[in-house]
Order: sequence, then structure tokens, then C-alpha cells
Amino acid sequence: MDSIQILVNVTGFALVGVIVWWFFFYKNEETTAQTGAGGMQEVDITVQGGYRPAEIVVQAGKPVRLKFTRKESSACSEEIVLPGFGKRARLPENQTVTFVVTPETPGEYE
Repeated sequence: MDSIQILVNVTGFALVGVIVWWFFFYKNEETTAQTGAGGMQEVDITVQGGYRPAEIVVQAGKPVRLKFTRKESSACSEEIVLPGFGKRARLPENQTVTFVVTPETPGEYE
């Protein structure tokens, strides 16, 4: 084997390792909503290279206040869309935009 073949094989094994890690071992950051004033569930979400936390656990049937703060200038994060709740808004840089939604049934929402 020459050096090019060795390099190709090592790169291939490294890519397979990354793919296995991503699909089987990587865990998204998850948080449970905190109960705030008046019993409303609240979550602060930072928008910077994705959403942090990426997953939120809330109680169904109770309103949730989602507070999005965008900390980047990427055009991809200029707007937030919550199709499961029919909500959409612009996210100004370094400002907080708040949504109040009520997940009526247990499940996953986008």
C-alpha cells in the first residue's frame, strides 16, 4: 500500500466513526420547562448555531412561554417558525422574542 491508499483508508474509517457516533451516541441538549409566575411553564432558548436547548420537555395542556434570544447574525436564524402552533416571527439579533403556546396533546412538535 502506498501513502495515498493509507490516507484514503484512514479517512474512510474516521468518517464511519463520526457517522456512528452521530447517529448512535450523540445526545441533543434537552431541558424541562421551569414553572414561573402564575404557574406558566417557561423556557429560555438561545439561537446560536442551532437552538440551545435543542429539545424541551413540557406538560401538555398547560401554556408554555418560549423566549428566543438570537445571538448570531446568520441569515438562517432571522426567523422562527413553529408550524405545529401556527406561529412565525422575525428574530432580531441580540433581542428576545416571546411566544406563548399550549401543547394540547402529548407528543413532539416542531
